[in-house]
Amino acid sequence: MIGNQSFPASLLDLPAVVESYKTYDDSFLVKTADIGQMVMVREEADPAPEGVEYKHGLTPPMRDARRRRFRREPDLSAELVHRVEQDLIRIMQGVSVSILLICVICENTLPYCNGIK
Repeated sequence: MIGNQSFPASLLDLPAVVESYKTYDDSFLVKTADIGQMVMVREEADPAPEGVEYKHGLTPPMRDARRRRFRREPDLSAELVHRVEQDLIRIMQGVSVSILLICVICENTLPYCNGIK
């Protein structure tokens, strides 16, 4: 509330963590915080933001940052994850698991594992 006017506000997550710094003598910077959320105050007539994450950052270069700068999560099936997890548990327990099987699973699902032989 400012004076007699009240404004709606929303707490939003930023697409990336922002570091804040301060200085005492204009030559040395001291890191003061990592900022991951912001409070957006708006006029009554303005629409509320969609979702809990603000898809644009604080500055113009961070416009639509989540889509442009960050990699999508790979599409993995639950069965594949379970099978690989069981193989890893067997390997940690000392049971011999065919390395060929793991390589075939990697090559079929993850494009960056093609070099494994």
